[in-house]
Amino acid sequence: MKITSAFPIIVTEKLTESRTFYEKLGFVAVFAGDWYIQLVWPDCMEVQIGLMQPDHPTQPPLFQGRTMGEGSIFGISVDNAKSAAEELRAKGFEFALELRDEPWGQRHFTLLDPNGVRIDIASQEAEMSDEYAKDFLMPVESIPA
Repeated sequence: MKITSAFPIIVTEKLTESRTFYEKLGFVAVFAGDWYIQLVWPDCMEVQIGLMQPDHPTQPPLFQGRTMGEGSIFGISVDNAKSAAEELRAKGFEFALELRDEPWGQRHFTLLDPNGVRIDIASQEAEMSDEYAKDFLMPVESIPA
């Protein structure tokens, strides 16, 4: 199997609010129907997110339930979390979790989308403790394609 992209789909009655949030974040809508919106990140088209209206008659019952934000995390890796935080704060975003360093080497901050989904924006640039360094099996870059 060759994967070309992977993305979450948020099932929500807040299509307009959600689209506005993700476009303000930097995503671009490539499809915008009255029941489904597909957004992509312009510099990395493999990074996408879908927004879908609940209970739409074209969808099987399995796909009709609403996304409950509690427990949903959309992780986004960036090259520099501090500069990303500064950029998004300047755009008026409120942070659910302020920029911080974690002992596993991650610097991150978190936003909440209109549905309560946590948007965790992180970079691997903080100092890693020995406790966590031992758990890394291999660098991602060394995985054969």
